[in-house]
Amino acid sequence: MRPRRCAVALAVGAAISCAPALAAQAGHNAPHETTAQPASRAPKVKTHDDLQPDTLPTLPAGMTTAMLVAGDSIFHGDGHCFACHGQEAEGMPAAGDALTAGLNFAQYDWQAIDSLITTGMPQELTRSPIAMPPRGGKSNLTDAQVRLVAAYVWAISQARGEPWPGGHQSHAPPVPNAPAATGATAKPRHAAGHVP
Repeated sequence: MRPRRCAVALAVGAAISCAPALAAQAGHNAPHETTAQPASRAPKVKTHDDLQPDTLPTLPAGMTTAMLVAGDSIFHGDGHCFACHGQEAEGMPAAGDALTAGLNFAQYDWQAIDSLITTGMPQELTRSPIAMPPRGGKSNLTDAQVRLVAAYVWAISQARGEPWPGGHQSHAPPVPNAPAATGATAKPRHAAGHVP
């Protein structure tokens, strides 16, 4: 930059940086005013799931809602997937990633998710102290069970909650010491309008 342009740029920069101080000095005799703070524009996001759309996209060819419900049962039962990924698939510290905010290690493709569950993932790739075992927590899921879990994971990575018939409002266990008659459960994850 030429010396004259440099001097002009410095002068403009100094004027801009001094503008707040000059404005404060000019108004030092004015009555004390409080300026309203702008409303926060940050989204009120409490869970990964809050970032997902409310509706499920069109299911891939060959996938049914009955498969999603069956995959849910395996995810939370024999597959032991919840042990690392959480009851609500929200992810667990130093264990499995959240599945409700999208997928970190698989494409949004049913077959890619199926392959990942089938083969697992070595600890070096998981970014946690543990590996993802192949075929579920006990490495004993059949091909058919893996396919059902993959369908369920595909669905929960695509939409908020479980907006399909038979989808749960919450997988959270009942609140301890809650009266049985109220049916109280821990805070549900899913948005209104979902069928329990």
